[in-house]
Amino acid sequence: MNWLTVVLRFLHIFSGVFWMGSLFTLSGFVMPTAMAAGPEGQRFMRRLALQHGLTRAMLASASVTVLAGIWLVWIDSAGMQPEWFRGPMGVMLSIGGLAGIGTLGAGIRSAMLVSKLDRLLSGIEAAGGPPKPEQIAQAQAIGARLKISSRAAAIQGAIAVLCMAVARYVVF
Repeated sequence: MNWLTVVLRFLHIFSGVFWMGSLFTLSGFVMPTAMAAGPEGQRFMRRLALQHGLTRAMLASASVTVLAGIWLVWIDSAGMQPEWFRGPMGVMLSIGGLAGIGTLGAGIRSAMLVSKLDRLLSGIEAAGGPPKPEQIAQAQAIGARLKISSRAAAIQGAIAVLCMAVARYVVF
């Protein structure tokens, strides 16, 4: 094993643990609790995601994970040789990699929805007074899409983690 592989594995695993741990905690516990808390929960989520940088940190760790993973597959497959992808490890890492890329896509979608919701809520706050019914409906619609996007990311992330964990041990 050369140093490049060691560094890439470290980056892939370390950033992947942060990314998936954050994703599972956020989608499984923090978001449902914040949604149940109403307006206070929304304020908390805005601070956590935007002001304290969780969204940026998750997207950065996701990008590092995916890029390091692609590079590792390039190395392991000797430059993307088709025979490698037909073997059990190649199949499992391919499924896991595609699920990871899908998770990144859902994360990007979620980040866009968080930004859209933040702009809407900032506009409501700047206007003063209670929100208009159409603003409430719009915020609820964005929240519903964010919930779906987060669940999709968590499911795809779980598939990616499972495939990565067992890839070296699967035989068929």
